[in-house]
Amino acid sequence: MSAPRRWAAALLGAALRLAPPVTREWASAMLHELDFIPGEWAALLWALGGVGAIARHAARNWMQWIQRPKSSQEKLMNSKAKKAVGIASGAISALMLAGSAFALLRITDLLFPSWGIAQTEWTHWVGGIFIPEAIFIVAAVALWRKRGPIAAGILLTAVAIGLHFVIHVAMH
Repeated sequence: MSAPRRWAAALLGAALRLAPPVTREWASAMLHELDFIPGEWAALLWALGGVGAIARHAARNWMQWIQRPKSSQEKLMNSKAKKAVGIASGAISALMLAGSAFALLRITDLLFPSWGIAQTEWTHWVGGIFIPEAIFIVAAVALWRKRGPIAAGILLTAVAIGLHFVIHVAMH
């Protein structure tokens, strides 16, 4: 057996091993038909075309499997995962806003030390707590109907930051 025919057999053999079960019978038939192709290079070209056809057929079957209708349990799990991601993204967004507010206070203190922002506690309360809390409430109300899980994540973060503020004031 010449090199081109060995390569052709190796290609179709690999396609047979990698093909999904639905496509294996077809790939096996192509491998057996290789013996009846006259010419070494013609056999290699035929094997390349066969591997392409096997790949297209397998891809079509994989796409049908991916797009198959999901059962009710899978849909329920999918909706729970979407809600969890929504709550997490809302909480992360709220934490980023609160962190940005505190960072803005620190940067303002560094850029304008004569203003004495670091010495006055009410600036931290207003700029770092009250304004972000107001933004959290407005965002949660605005998002509640269409993006409920995100609004819930924002509200959970608002409650956590509010409790942190109340405990801080009670301790000092």
